[in-house]
Amino acid sequence: MVRITLDMVRKRAEHNEGHVSTLEELSLHQQDIERIEHLHRWCPRLRILYLQGNLISKIENVGRLRDLEYLNLALNNLERVEGLSRCESLRKLDLTANFIIDLTSLTSLQDLPCLAELHMTGNPCTSYRGYRAWVICVLPGLEELDGARITRSERLRVLQEFSEAAATVTVDQELAMEKRSKERENCECEMENSDEEDEENDEKWWKGASSHTPETRVAMHRRLARQRDRQNTSRTPHEDIRKRREVRLFTADGRPLNVNAAKLTFQLTEDEESNCFVLEVNTYRHLDASLVTCNVEPWYVRVTVKGKVLQLVMLEEVRPGQATAQRSQVTGHLVVKMPKLAPPRFPSSASKPEKIMPVTRSSAFSSSASSFVRPSSPEPRETSRQKEQQSSHSNYLEVTERKSSVDYTNIVSTGSVSSGQPCETRCSLVPARPISPDFVDDPSVPPLE
Repeated sequence: MVRITLDMVRKRAEHNEGHVSTLEELSLHQQDIERIEHLHRWCPRLRILYLQGNLISKIENVGRLRDLEYLNLALNNLERVEGLSRCESLRKLDLTANFIIDLTSLTSLQDLPCLAELHMTGNPCTSYRGYRAWVICVLPGLEELDGARITRSERLRVLQEFSEAAATVTVDQELAMEKRSKERENCECEMENSDEEDEENDEKWWKGASSHTPETRVAMHRRLARQRDRQNTSRTPHEDIRKRREVRLFTADGRPLNVNAAKLTFQLTEDEESNCFVLEVNTYRHLDASLVTCNVEPWYVRVTVKGKVLQLVMLEEVRPGQATAQRSQVTGHLVVKMPKLAPPRFPSSASKPEKIMPVTRSSAFSSSASSFVRPSSPEPRETSRQKEQQSSHSNYLEVTERKSSVDYTNIVSTGSVSSGQPCETRCSLVPARPISPDFVDDPSVPPLE
């Protein structure tokens, strides 16, 4: 027997951040649940409850859910309607495809002031003569029955036919109950004669014909559970554990790799103003924060979502101690800011360097160097051949816009300075050093250059 546990309810309360006491909607469908338990204590504020596709045979422990508006118990093993007389806010009740024979048990719903929709399709009671007229008369507040709208004219017509419908419903219900009692006895005999541990008997049971009863449905689920247990015990460890592809986060020499095992969309940008990298991961909106971890290292960032890794390699080294990670309360996205270790290339406070064009001038105007702007970087030394080429050309300096009649090209005589030799004025700046009396001229010693 599968029971409703608190862990089962918490797993389905992720949209409510795991809070059970304030939960308003709960889905426990197809869990092989056989009894409704503890929900009135754990989730007293439930408004919507889904329990379809289980093995529930009795409606119980639901009457204390005063705020319950919609209850879905389709595809269960119910045989009568009960336990709902105190659900004051119930508006919609779905009992599709059950085994309800006792149609008169619907009178327990007469005290529900808000009940407007009832679904009974697939139950044996829907085949009774006068079924629809009887239900409309017993539950006058209904607005819709089995998906069909109840009109005013139909309501007036069935009120006139109620006495006849009640008589036919009573006769058909008694016949169905007698048939049901015989089916119950036959099912009990089959369960006693059947060997539950015999696999061959299970194969015969599956191949043979079976009746559509609650006992047959329960036996079917139990045989399926036994088959799953046999398969699990007969499997070897290598067959049971599927080898998944291991996610490599680092190479053999220790370099990090880009990995997106979580299959999440992300965006990695570079903020030049703040001098940092910004990573935005599109995590789920209703994902619990305890299932998300973030780890920032100098050369990579790793985000783990529900055990699956998203790892990205940085182009530059970052400061892990100054990194921040925050989640948006609107979208649920994770934003990670990682400051760079290196300073910014162009700080915002510093101005951009100005481009300065080098200026060439003749030796005659070397005294007026204060009127020129110094180059930003020293020029490379020129060879003697380049100097000779520059000395052969005349350099002009335009002082004013007015043309002068003076020819500045003849200020310095070209013959006074020999090519490749320094000027006399420059040579006179360095006095000649006298020869020492102890000087010995050794021809084997090469001259100084």
